[in-house]
Amino acid sequence: MTDEHEEGVMTRNWLPRLVAALLILGLGGFISRGQPGQKRSRPIDRLHFPELHFSPPQPERVTLANGMTLFILEDHEIPNVDMFAAIRSGSVYDPPDKIGLAELVGTVMRTGGTSSRTPEQINEELEFIAASVETGMTREYGTASLTALTKDLDTALPILADILMHPAFRQEQLDVAKNQMLDAIKRRNDTPQQIADRIFPQLIYGKEHPLARVPQEETIRRITREDLIDFHARFYHPNNVILGISGDVTKEEIVDKVERAFAGWKPQETTFPPIPPVERRYRRAIYFIPRDINQTTIRIGHIGLTQRDPDFFPVTVAAQILGGGFSSRMFNELRSKEGLAYAAFAGHTGGLREPGYFFTFSETRADATVRAIQTILRLLDEMRQKPVSDAELRIAKEGILNSFVFDFDSPEKIVNRTVLLEYFGLPLDFLQRYRDNVAKVTKQDVLRVAQKYFRPDQAIILVIGKKEAFDQPLSTLGEVTTLDMKEWK
Repeated sequence: MTDEHEEGVMTRNWLPRLVAALLILGLGGFISRGQPGQKRSRPIDRLHFPELHFSPPQPERVTLANGMTLFILEDHEIPNVDMFAAIRSGSVYDPPDKIGLAELVGTVMRTGGTSSRTPEQINEELEFIAASVETGMTREYGTASLTALTKDLDTALPILADILMHPAFRQEQLDVAKNQMLDAIKRRNDTPQQIADRIFPQLIYGKEHPLARVPQEETIRRITREDLIDFHARFYHPNNVILGISGDVTKEEIVDKVERAFAGWKPQETTFPPIPPVERRYRRAIYFIPRDINQTTIRIGHIGLTQRDPDFFPVTVAAQILGGGFSSRMFNELRSKEGLAYAAFAGHTGGLREPGYFFTFSETRADATVRAIQTILRLLDEMRQKPVSDAELRIAKEGILNSFVFDFDSPEKIVNRTVLLEYFGLPLDFLQRYRDNVAKVTKQDVLRVAQKYFRPDQAIILVIGKKEAFDQPLSTLGEVTTLDMKEWK
């Protein structure tokens, strides 16, 4: 719901669990291979885990007189306070000729100081009390955060309020931020993963759609300090702020502190520019980006659905069975059985406001490129042909539900998720509904949504690698379009 939150409400911090799962379960897939054509008995299939119960505490909602929404969750275990704010803005509202403006606002709001505090003064005050105040910008909302000891909240909170209400956007700090963005643009083709992360959404949504477009050197150079001031004046008002607060506070005390810190900030109606609707197109299209490397990066996918759609839950389970972990079909087929891929994964992005997209990700050696693509397309088609097994369904649901619990194992995580649920207009009991709806998914549900939403014959295929080393020409799969990176920079 990430840019650190860009993946949406259900984005997971999966890396620690992935490593743990590899140590506990992964080796079994390599030890017991059996004879060719013989179904292997894997230790993972015989493991059963007790159900983890999920009943997180509910933050209390408060609306201030100026229109700011608060979600408060008291936790007196340690003398610390965390705050996270989502502000109704985002890079989707960048003018087409100044893409990158919102990101600069999110950066320079913090680094540029305020009308009454220099950047150095802010840094010194926060460092002295070992506190943190940060701001940022994602594609669909602005962010602000605070972490401080309870005893230092009266120092840190006024700084956060000052930054949100009175940013100075000093020219010298804007110049630094623009140069950093220009340097990042020059380096964003350094790895095939960076290229795929940028290009694949553009192939799904359209190159110029606000959900996929990216800053360019010329759009960054056009941005002025006045543009940042105007963006802030247009979107940053208390009635556009949802502030989550967790930690060692009481409701009455923190409401009073927030009201005093933001005193004088007046609400104002905001006219938000319309975002073009996502075109739901399905088509087979193969795109190739040449790179002189000895392995190939492959993305396959198409437009998906929103998290409001009742089918989001069985689609989540279906994606888990297809490519969600060490027990998934993609991992077992591409890596364990065929030895075709270094990495294999399937998932569904975003879908918080507009439809997300379904995708598979894999990396393979160059001389297995077309074979790996054909295998993925076959696995997608097989999901559509017959029901999954009882074991696959059980393992997928257990994996989703048991890992889901750990995404909400602290008051801070619970409050932050609640803020984003409110921001995107999802029901505040979505987290409980998520668990219940995943738990009741059946094999018939998985087959139905796979037939409806998995379209291997109408998927976009992006391939990055060295075609001279491929096992077969990409044209074996259909007409190929080579992308000119001067146009897709």
